[in-house]
Amino acid sequence: MRAAILGRPVRFRSSMKEAGGVQALEILTDAAYAAGFDEVEFLEEPAAAAYGYHAQTRRPRRTLIVDIGGGTTDMAMADVGGATVAPIVHDSWGEPVGGTDVDIELSMRGVMPLFGKGVTNTPVHRFYEASAVQDLQRQARFRETSFEHVDAPYGQRLETLKQRGHTVRLNRAVERAKIALSDVQDLTVDLAFIEDGLAAPIDAARLNDAASPFLYQLRTLMERARDELEHPPETVYLTGGMSRSPYVPALVKTIFPDADVIAGNASLGVVTGLAHAAAV
Repeated sequence: MRAAILGRPVRFRSSMKEAGGVQALEILTDAAYAAGFDEVEFLEEPAAAAYGYHAQTRRPRRTLIVDIGGGTTDMAMADVGGATVAPIVHDSWGEPVGGTDVDIELSMRGVMPLFGKGVTNTPVHRFYEASAVQDLQRQARFRETSFEHVDAPYGQRLETLKQRGHTVRLNRAVERAKIALSDVQDLTVDLAFIEDGLAAPIDAARLNDAASPFLYQLRTLMERARDELEHPPETVYLTGGMSRSPYVPALVKTIFPDADVIAGNASLGVVTGLAHAAAV
């Protein structure tokens, strides 16, 4: 028999809310069966990361696992380490927010003014549609919209942005800027593929503004977990791509000042944990 254990977020990112989560699990299950598996099990991703941290921790520790990816932020409270075969997961929390939300906000605040946001009468949601590359319906609506009536040079820039692959190219440039601004104070996003010589200067202050809505939701989620915990964690274990952002561990320390903050493998924390869980 071929069996698979798959990671899943605590809460799926879906406009259908809970029904969307049910649908997502059905799609993943069907895909696993189509791939030839006979049995499928799901493990919440922060619980999976707990398995990985458990395997490398000798001393028992009460640990809050924080997994922040592109689209979701998940947490789990677990007892890890020691002689037990597997970690003991007590509770979990999650919100469908993540790094893509920061990317969109940084694009909206730092780049889209060069396409007419706040300058022309173009509705703001058109710029959001262009920035939200993970949302295929919004991307389709953006490409179906004509900007020929928009004042120069903004209308032509928007028309060029509609060309195949250009919104993704812009998003990747913004994401790279977000990552680089962890180490530098300012940089320039090259937009020459839209117009010769076009560039967007972005600084760390602009990134902080863009990250503020996400950080508010992260703070709210951690405060809810803290208030529901019987005892505070000894350790907070960070994984997921967004965990590398310096403002994430800084926020963790304000919520859990007495906890040790451990930076796990940002890319493989969940995957490694799933492998350990499958072996138990």
